Amino acid sequence: MGIFDWFKRDRKVTDYTPEEVKREEGRLHIRETQMIARLEKNEVEREAIFRRGFDVKSPVRRRIMARKFEEKEQELRRIERDLSRHLKETMAVAGIRYRLERRAAGDSSLLRKMGGAEIERLADLCADDEIDEEMFTEKLTDILGVLAEPEGDPLSGMGTGARSVLDVWERMDEGVIDSVEEGFSEAQERMQDGPAEEDSPPA
Repeated sequence: MGIFDWFKRDRKVTDYTPEEVKREEGRLHIRETQMIARLEKNEVEREAIFRRGFDVKSPVRRRIMARKFEEKEQELRRIERDLSRHLKETMAVAGIRYRLERRAAGDSSLLRKMGGAEIERLADLCADDEIDEEMFTEKLTDILGVLAEPEGDPLSGMGTGARSVLDVWERMDEGVIDSVEEGFSEAQERMQDGPAEEDSPPA
């Protein structure tokens, strides 16, 4: 059963408590850990296939290794697509839980229109591989009916600290930062620059 099937039971979204939704977030995080482990296992196997293909000189065996390498590459792409969809599902559930918390705190306008049609729309957006995480965040904000908060982004699940680490990795990709050690040091410094509690989205 998918996460949006869980919301399709005979209850309105506004009938759920933040605690109930948070438990579902926990299950999503477990699934994410399993998917990443599967991805890493396949990456190791793909590299091993490539090395074996290089080591053998038999044309027949090399053709077999080449076919296996291609199959492993296709499997990795499938897992990456699944991870992308999973991330969008996690963002949606985190956003709903955050809105329920806000609603419980007195903002009664939030989620008032969140029904079966909106859940179906979220499910379709998550399944659409052409919708990346950035575009999904914009559409999710529209569906949930309120703009994202300026301090961190409760929809994406990332505070400013996580965004700083992403920025460091991008600069490493571009060659601006020369080594992993230098990048790690800068990431640590950025984390220490601001209070973690303020940077983090609501738990």
